[in-house]
Amino acid sequence: MRSLVIGAAVLVFAWAASGIAQSKITTLEEYAKLMKTNAQANGGMNKAIGSGAYADARTQIATLRQNLTTLQPFWAERKRDDAVKILKDGLGRLDALDKMLGAATVDQVAAQAAAKEFGGNVCGACHKAYREGDAQTGFRFRPGVF
Repeated sequence: MRSLVIGAAVLVFAWAASGIAQSKITTLEEYAKLMKTNAQANGGMNKAIGSGAYADARTQIATLRQNLTTLQPFWAERKRDDAVKILKDGLGRLDALDKMLGAATVDQVAAQAAAKEFGGNVCGACHKAYREGDAQTGFRFRPGVF
């Protein structure tokens, strides 16, 4: 019964998140909204893994996966092949982490390391290449990107 409730919750959350993610990103405001959703989902994923709430972490992974998928056409339209490659790498990392968290026995330390690598190698790599600013002053695109 518990797995049924968790599964239903995951589907409802993914459906609700898809309202943001399935629309095409055409404005800076839409992009910023998606990035805030990513930041929340990434933080929630890390917190859930740290507390052993692996089903909750997988819900956050579903949101991140949908958002990265939405970002691919945004960067492809701008002919930023390196950004598309970063996103594809991110999707692969999320799939591996999701599989890890769905195992009968979860190696929490390995899952935390994989989540940290996702943040550094995906979020961090894209920010380094295309964004400037910080959490205090706010992030913005480097000139000529948008």
